[in-house]
Amino acid sequence: MYELLTILSLITIGLSGSLILTGLVLIKLGLRDWHKRAMLTASFLALVFVVLYLVKSSLYPPKHYTGSYKTLYYFTLWSHTILAIINFPLAVYTVYLGFKEKFEKHRKIAPITAVVWIYVAVTGWMIYFFLN
Repeated sequence: MYELLTILSLITIGLSGSLILTGLVLIKLGLRDWHKRAMLTASFLALVFVVLYLVKSSLYPPKHYTGSYKTLYYFTLWSHTILAIINFPLAVYTVYLGFKEKFEKHRKIAPITAVVWIYVAVTGWMIYFFLN
């Protein structure tokens, strides 16, 4: 069960980050409806990831890093954790602005949200590889 939750977590956060990148390309191409679909799907997958992460964390103890790159690992872990916590309300606000069609504000905050989101997705995978 641990392995299944891990694989599903990696898939959902990986797809979520990929869809954020896709959404950025789509909006640059002027494909607003497709952009919206990509971003909402990314948001849904991120929520699925959070549920999977909480279930996994409540059922299994955390793994401890035993490798020889402790400084890099802990920098990655802490920056990932802090930015993931910050990105949740940032993402909710960004989606809210899009839904309310407050596009001027949305355009200002969305690039920040996207960069943080992608960083969190990539470092999530990095943490997995550090631990395995």
